[in-house]
Amino acid sequence: MKAQAVRSLISDGDFKAALRGAKDFHIGVTKEQRSVMSRAYECLVHPEFYRQIGKNIDECVQAGIAVLQEVV
Repeated sequence: MKAQAVRSLISDGDFKAALRGAKDFHIGVTKEQRSVMSRAYECLVHPEFYRQIGKNIDECVQAGIAVLQEVV
């Protein structure tokens, strides 16, 4: 997914789809940033699993959205 498509999804408020597209970006994104975005997306898709392993879903998602807005 191209950066412009992700920007459009962000402006539409569709953070789940934006994270799905951006979590695989490699150019201009560090490994840590990719990891945060990926974890945020996975928390949206599989919240019960991440709750069971002790992750705060809201914090993970907010961190992912913050990175997403920073890099795109």
